[in-house]
Amino acid sequence: MELPDTVVPRLNTSTALGQALVSMFKSIEVELTLEGARPGAVRVIVFGGCAVHLYTHHRISTDVDAEIYCADFRDKLRLQTLLAEFPEQFFDEQSGRVMELNYDLQYNTSFGPLHEDYWERSFPLEEFPLESALHLHIAAPIDITISKLGRATDQDVGDIMALLRAGFIVIAELRQLALQAIDMYVGNKEPPRSILTNILHDYLETADGQVF
Repeated sequence: MELPDTVVPRLNTSTALGQALVSMFKSIEVELTLEGARPGAVRVIVFGGCAVHLYTHHRISTDVDAEIYCADFRDKLRLQTLLAEFPEQFFDEQSGRVMELNYDLQYNTSFGPLHEDYWERSFPLEEFPLESALHLHIAAPIDITISKLGRATDQDVGDIMALLRAGFIVIAELRQLALQAIDMYVGNKEPPRSILTNILHDYLETADGQVF
């Protein structure tokens, strides 16, 4: 059942980390434009801690977990290499330190369960309009959550709890989509199922009198 107070997710790129993320991909947009690439020639979707930060500002991440889609696989490798070669620096006010945002060449969406409709639910960043050669999307909170059921480190569980507490996710929908994604998952299906059950149990226990 959908909660009446479910919050529509909103992206905030005004933080130092948010601006660093935009700047990282703007450099690629400029490169593509100079090459005469058509609008939407390259599509990118961001998962992981950076995506969680744009929704909740719950923590800082220095790794960009993203998937690149373009017609030519060689172009994809070239863009990944460019992104990895030029990290973006930003100042983290909380720690008072200059941090470095790095593109993670090891990231792959197959690392954990992922529902097949994740692109349709993702949110485009307005800094990359339709006429741009690069369309940068941020995975929806529910799909970030599902993707984190694979490893489910303490940090992953913390990210999931932050997204749940923000009210972005309908619990019944999460359970349904996550189980569908796990059914299609190539790895061992039992760990993510158990993790999902435990996370929902812990969250529902601590939700003050809310009925799901």
